Amino acid sequence: MIGLTFLWSNMAQSPEMETLDQLLGGQMRLSLIRQLYESDDTFTRGTLGLLHNGYVRLFDHSHTEVPHWRWRPLFEQGEVLSALQSFMLDVTKTGAAKVS
Repeated sequence: MIGLTFLWSNMAQSPEMETLDQLLGGQMRLSLIRQLYESDDTFTRGTLGLLHNGYVRLFDHSHTEVPHWRWRPLFEQGEVLSALQSFMLDVTKTGAAKVS
């Protein structure tokens, strides 16, 4: 049984699952989250998916939650990439349950 636990803990996680796992410790800037992803494209698609599924919440530099209607220009059009320091993610209860 110990061997299985060891193997499981060393298995590579998807960047989305790693994002949720990291967020269990508290909010994180998108500049840090971006480092978990291989490319800008996988980052924007993965993060947008987490938002759409209700696993995370997005906050701007004033700690105001970014409304749903702003997600598309930020992520699908890549606007967020030039402002990663200005945004933070926080895990929701649904997202926390996904990795627990």
